[in-house]
Amino acid sequence: MEWEDDREVVGSVVFRSLVHTTSTEVDSDGLVDLVVDVGGSEQTASAYHQLPGLRGALRRAVRFTVPVQFDALRQYRTDLVEKKYRARDLPRKAGVRIDRGARAVDTGKVPAVVFGIHWLELGGAERWALETVQLAKDAGLTPIVITDRPSGHPWITRPELEGAVVVPLTHPLLPDSEAALLNGVMTAFDVRGVHVHHCTWLYQRLPWLKAIRPDIPVVDSLHILEWRTGGFVDISVRVSNVVDQHHVISPQLRDYLIGKQRVPAEKVALATLANLTADKQVRRRPERGDAPFTVAFVGRFTQQKRPYLFLKLAAELKANAPGAVRFIMHGDGELAGEVHGLRARLGLAEALELRGPDRPVADTLAEADVLVISSDNEGLTLTSFEASAAGIPVVSSDVGSQASLIADELLCPRHPYPFIRTAADRIAAMMDSPELRERWLAEQRAKSAAFATLPDARAWVRDLYRGWNS
Repeated sequence: MEWEDDREVVGSVVFRSLVHTTSTEVDSDGLVDLVVDVGGSEQTASAYHQLPGLRGALRRAVRFTVPVQFDALRQYRTDLVEKKYRARDLPRKAGVRIDRGARAVDTGKVPAVVFGIHWLELGGAERWALETVQLAKDAGLTPIVITDRPSGHPWITRPELEGAVVVPLTHPLLPDSEAALLNGVMTAFDVRGVHVHHCTWLYQRLPWLKAIRPDIPVVDSLHILEWRTGGFVDISVRVSNVVDQHHVISPQLRDYLIGKQRVPAEKVALATLANLTADKQVRRRPERGDAPFTVAFVGRFTQQKRPYLFLKLAAELKANAPGAVRFIMHGDGELAGEVHGLRARLGLAEALELRGPDRPVADTLAEADVLVISSDNEGLTLTSFEASAAGIPVVSSDVGSQASLIADELLCPRHPYPFIRTAADRIAAMMDSPELRERWLAEQRAKSAAFATLPDARAWVRDLYRGWNS
């Protein structure tokens, strides 16, 4: 094994087994490999840390040395690629034309729903996925939850998963293992439906499922149209012929599926998440007199959320704001190391507080005067709805369907430098004029209220699952 230059030997450990192995797959020397957990916190490597070779090392060095400049180039590339990408139609997988599948054995007796979920971590799509797991339980269905992304799955202990069958996949899977898993699920349970939430593995196996059980209804929930690739939305379009209903959370996605990709309108259901947090206790921001103006960021520390832009914005406001200002960053993720490093490098250690997922988001919203969403892309952020309920205006990049929720003058350009300039200007204006802040908040609340009149996702899924178990 090759060690890095800065590593120092501090000791050695020998492990001996007191029993002989019963495994038939043992090396010729009779040794069995062991993995030993020596402690330390879990860390998730970003996509940049997994780039191979010299070119990968160069991209990684530039990305983490000058993140804002790198992002500026990335956004210009996005503009060019999007024009070309969106001009083409997506290919479709053929539908399943049989109406009766072939079963080797009878199905089980326990009614169930198969869920495909990205991972069990903090995120808006994941929050909605777990809500649907609970709704399935409420409808008398056993949730079978399959995840397909590497993760420590910190949400696996959530109460929604109590009584569920949870299967975190580790790739690569052998073909016979995949067949054994799916056949086993279909044999052990009476599967009444499939609900896909951002799970590539399950999307790719829908034709197989429909071939053996064409009677099983399949739905998916779509949140965000990704730059350059289309993401899960375009994966969904490709397999639309084996999906019975597409649930979308925003008018933007509905129009994309029906207008651009020509998915039949009757297959697309718009049902929003506006009321997903409505039954949660919301603490309104108290009046704080001469306390510093508080600017908050709530979200995962990932490339999509661009936490480094919030840090640069914080440095700009710390230097030029018209009054005392403090900052809260609430989240965690693969860019946590970069967040900690930039916080120190930009001189924000005293002014910026970092909070992890162990703290309730409600605590942060109760202290905030404004919430900033610096994302490269979004669908519709649940934190925007929560901020409106808590009486907090939101300054957001103008991406996805955020314009449906955010006051017009608080929408900022997606490109990094214009975003920082515009966001700093709007926040400074709020600090100077509480009346202007209230006017923007009133516009935001009016948009949220109008959005809440659209069909509700929770009610839509509740009726769907009841039909599956009738």
